[in-house]
Order: sequence, then structure tokens, then C-alpha cells
Amino acid sequence: MRDKTGPMLYLVYFIYFFCGLTQCFEGVFLPEFKAYFHLNYQQQMYTMFAKNIPFLLAVGIGYLIRYIGYKNCMTAAMALFAGGTFVLVPGLRSGRYDIVLLGFFFIGLGFNAEIVAGNPMLTALGPPRDASSRLNLGNALGAVAQIIAPATLSFIIPAAVVTVTGKLPYMEGLFLVLGAVLAVVAGMTLLSRNTDIAGSFEKAASPARSMWSHPRLMLGFVSIFLILGVEAGLFGFYRNFLEDPSIAGLTAHQSQRMFTVYFAVFALGRLAASWVQTRILPTTHLVFNTLGAMVCLAIAILAKGMIAVAAITAIGFFISILFPTLYALAIENMDDLTGQASGLLVMGFVGCALIPVLQGKIADSIGLQLSYVVGFAAYLFAGFYALGMSRRA
Repeated sequence: MRDKTGPMLYLVYFIYFFCGLTQCFEGVFLPEFKAYFHLNYQQQMYTMFAKNIPFLLAVGIGYLIRYIGYKNCMTAAMALFAGGTFVLVPGLRSGRYDIVLLGFFFIGLGFNAEIVAGNPMLTALGPPRDASSRLNLGNALGAVAQIIAPATLSFIIPAAVVTVTGKLPYMEGLFLVLGAVLAVVAGMTLLSRNTDIAGSFEKAASPARSMWSHPRLMLGFVSIFLILGVEAGLFGFYRNFLEDPSIAGLTAHQSQRMFTVYFAVFALGRLAASWVQTRILPTTHLVFNTLGAMVCLAIAILAKGMIAVAAITAIGFFISILFPTLYALAIENMDDLTGQASGLLVMGFVGCALIPVLQGKIADSIGLQLSYVVGFAAYLFAGFYALGMSRRA
């Protein structure tokens, strides 16, 4: 019998890939936004706040899925993503940072709906035993796209163009192209054949229980909130860290190239996880990676020069698997509550709105390098959560 889930699974994989590409192109220019709008570190992170505060609505989107379905939610996600990308252009042309933040808000709404609908689709479109592997692969495709984005900037923006004003026409053209392609992807999801996956989650959950009564889910949400917030700070400040004269002092061109290396390491971690987690317990893998992340973070805070660069880049390998693995652990056996549970877990992206702003405030006070201490609490909590889940298995 022909597998009807295959085309939909591949479409979701493509969406994860292209949205990862788009988000990296939007995020890689944060240092340019900082210079163009004359921002401090905290103000620079308002872009992260605007993009991730919509995840407060994630639980509501989880409930909405019951009425419109997973595929239609994905269609709306791509339309919002496209609209937000288009809004960045008038924001840059007018020199209005508030309009840029509005664009990131709509991008965040789209990303919110994409993850709330897309992650359960990845878990359901295939054998249950490989759900964690598919989640890591889907998220790895986004990371692979994020390798491509910084690498292509050297072809899109000539090396001779070093000023922010000189880069603006290239940035605006890029955002217009990305928005147009996202609009086409929205049309593709609208016209694609629906694959009903809701039945995969409706197994006999007790009507007397709700998702709020599952400690595994609640602690998973806290873990995801913390690790995603720290990850957003690593992403948002990566080029600032490398270009800081007191740390490594790289040029903007060099930091863009290293951004490619960072995402290559990040993608390698997720691709490796899609293979490793078919052979060892995801909880064991998660504990090992949280320990590795803390070692690299300590070196990045204490070292200078290329040692610090190597450490902050290597963190990408270890943290790459944290969100998809924590998500798979927390949502396991939620049955017909899966849509709402997914919404709650994806609401953890609110950490990406709050923690980078907190780190920016710390960086403005005591320096960028020391501000990375916020990461230790997140990795410790995630590690202890994984240990607790392994004992229950």
C-alpha cells in the first residue's frame, strides 16, 4: 500500500529547511541593526523579544488546531512569516526601528504556528519509535539552512561594501525575495493534500485529567524555556562576541564566515542526534550534551582570542539537540492532549524573548563575555530533568 504520509512529511521537512534559512538571514544582520539604529546590547535584543513574545499565544494555537487542523495551521504560519519578512523592508527604508520590531513580531507569530503544528506532525508522520529522530532531523534541516545563509552573504554582499548604509539595498532586496518565496510556500501548503494525523494522538486519555496535571510536561516546559532563551542569546550575540576587541577582535566579514562554521557545528550536532538516538536513550544523550555545553561555556567566559571563539562555536554542537529532545521527552504519551501540550512546550520560546534581553542588560553592565554566565542555570536544569526522566523510564 502506498504511504500517504510521505508527501506531507517531506513538505514539513522543506518548511523547516526554508524557514531556518529565512530566520538566519534575518538574524545575521543584528549587528548591522545595532549600528544603523544606534542601539545598545539590550536594545539590540528587542528584536529577539519581538520575535518570541508571540509564543505566549502558543497554547491558544494548540487549542485552535483542534478546529482548523495541523495542515491549515501550517498554511497560516507561512503567510504570517511572509508578511513579517516584507514588513522589515519599509522599516529599514524609513529608519524606524519600531516598524522593524513589528516585522519580527509577525515573523514570530508565523514561527510560533509552524512549531506548534509542525512538531506534532513530525512525531506522527512515521513510526512512533523514531519520533525523536524525525524531530532532530527536521530541526537539523533548519540548521543546515542556517549554514547556507551566512555562507551566501559573501556572494550577495560584495566584500568592498563594509558600511551599514552600503549594505541596506542588499538587505532589503534579500528580504523581498525571502518574503515572496514564503508566500509561495504558504500556497503550497494550502493546496497540498491533507493527511489527518489527529487520530494518532487520540488514544484514551482520561477526561478527568488535563495537561496541567503532568509533571513531566510542566518540567519539560521550564527546561525548554531556559535552554531556548540561552540559545537565543548565543545566536543573537555571536557576531558581537567575535568582533568585541576585548575578546577576539574579528572583522565583520570574518565574523560572518564564522557564523557559517557555528551553524555547521550546530547542524552536525542535530544530524548526529538523529542517528545516535536510534541507538542510545535520548535522556543519556541529553545529559552528555548538557555537560559538554557547560564545559564549553566556562572556557568561552574565561578565555580570549581564538580559544574563546572555538569554545563559543563548539557550544553549538552540544545545545543543538536540547530543544527537539526535551520536546520529544515532555510530549510523550500525551495522547489526545498532544495539540495543547505542543502549544505549551512551544510557549517555551518566550524564553527567547526574555532571557536575551536580560543578558543584554547584564552585558551593558559588566561586559558581554561575563554575561554568558546565565547559561549555566539552564543547562543544569535540563540535565537534572533528563536524569529524572531516565529514572522513570
